[in-house]
Amino acid sequence: MILVSGEALIDLIPVADEDGRYDAVRGGSPYNVAIGLARLGAPTAFVSRISADANGEGLATALAADGVDLSLAERDKRPTTLAFVMRGTAKTGSRYSFYLDATSFDGAWPFPASWPAKARHLHVGSISAVDPRHGERVVDALARAKGALTTSFDPNIRPLVTPDRAGVVALVERQVALASIAKASDEDLEWLYPGRPIEETLKLWSKFGPRFCVATLGGRGAFAYIDGERLSVAPAKVAVVDTVGAGDSFMSALLAAMDRDGALGAGAPEPNRERLAAWLAFAAAASAFTCTRKGSDPPTREEMAALGFA
Repeated sequence: MILVSGEALIDLIPVADEDGRYDAVRGGSPYNVAIGLARLGAPTAFVSRISADANGEGLATALAADGVDLSLAERDKRPTTLAFVMRGTAKTGSRYSFYLDATSFDGAWPFPASWPAKARHLHVGSISAVDPRHGERVVDALARAKGALTTSFDPNIRPLVTPDRAGVVALVERQVALASIAKASDEDLEWLYPGRPIEETLKLWSKFGPRFCVATLGGRGAFAYIDGERLSVAPAKVAVVDTVGAGDSFMSALLAAMDRDGALGAGAPEPNRERLAAWLAFAAAASAFTCTRKGSDPPTREEMAALGFA
């Protein structure tokens, strides 16, 4: 089982050509990753706090409908967290403004005292990993997972809620050092280290301890560093409808491909260049597919098979 920890919220997405009207869409980066993993056939559990209000019921119902285990999720009486989405382009991505205080996000994160027997991997990231309310608890969870689980981290930086750059950089680097896999977008890395080439940062991160590090570049594909070597993947060519959730789909597909190949878990063999190339190609295809639909709507295993991925 893959454990995914982080926020579940409602994205308020502006309706094109209609001033002042928004579509309410279920989201949150870790929530999207959990959905994406389950749709690709990877047994997944969500470690989070979900509101008991109507929006929270919808979030929980959708997770369960895709087969995500909710036994490690806590229900909270406070309202569901909201995110207002400002649409971007295929190059820039979307921007988000969050309502976090006095919502289900606001409180200690419910990591289990001991890892479930079936758990083999822990994924953490997004605002729930870098916000002061949760950052240290995420560090503790990654440290406790050492030797018991493989782990992955995606900072998924949201500048409007992470203004303390120096503090966030220090926290992110601690989390990268504890993770088996570190993934970040070009926008994440440019915000964390203004003026520093993305490749230089990824090289540095790869020396902190992860088995490999990945940078996603939107419409320019992605690249990784493994054992000091650079590995690139070209973008899939699609007609872009929406970029919301594309990075989350990349993350979930990468982990699902690794899970399928027995590459997750404490006893998993070290990844090599050839296997990583295949995992990245799968992740890039899934991310591109997500861009062909409105909102974060990651592909199923059957849809990926139709694209030629067994």
